[in-house]
Amino acid sequence: MAEALFGKKVPELDKSDVIEVQSAGIHKFKGFPVSPHAITVLAEYGIKYDREPQGINPELIAWADLVLTMTKFHKYIAIALFPEIFNKTFTLKEFVGNQNSLDISDPVGKSLSRYRQCAQEIDSALNLLQHKLHIVSETNFSSFIFPTPQPLPPAISLLRWLIRLAILRNNTRH
Repeated sequence: MAEALFGKKVPELDKSDVIEVQSAGIHKFKGFPVSPHAITVLAEYGIKYDREPQGINPELIAWADLVLTMTKFHKYIAIALFPEIFNKTFTLKEFVGNQNSLDISDPVGKSLSRYRQCAQEIDSALNLLQHKLHIVSETNFSSFIFPTPQPLPPAISLLRWLIRLAILRNNTRH
């Protein structure tokens, strides 16, 4: 939902030629449809969404100048998979400076009302992001300085090891 909601805001920045938005999950989503609740909520925002979900991958990581996740858990998994993205990866709320909570509540598997709440939470954070980018775009995007990333938990190296082990195990089965 974040990709679609922010994609609707980008034209208001007059930087559609500079800002591109893509979304990816931390799981492989091939053949896995977008939640009907997400499609309903996006339609309520006037957005028709028909893209197929994609999983995070090396090409997308290389393409991205900034990686914004919805939760700290997603951030940690992304960094465990691709350690080189540490300095450009933040939760959305972390990036916009929301100190109340760094996580957007995950609606997956929950009710339509939870999807609506999640969309409102994302939209609120995206409004802050839009404001931040608008201020930056009045000067120059190349002069933008990323905030300092939050420190990673000590268990991240164990997480990297477990992910590599799982990948190796899956590769030996095929």
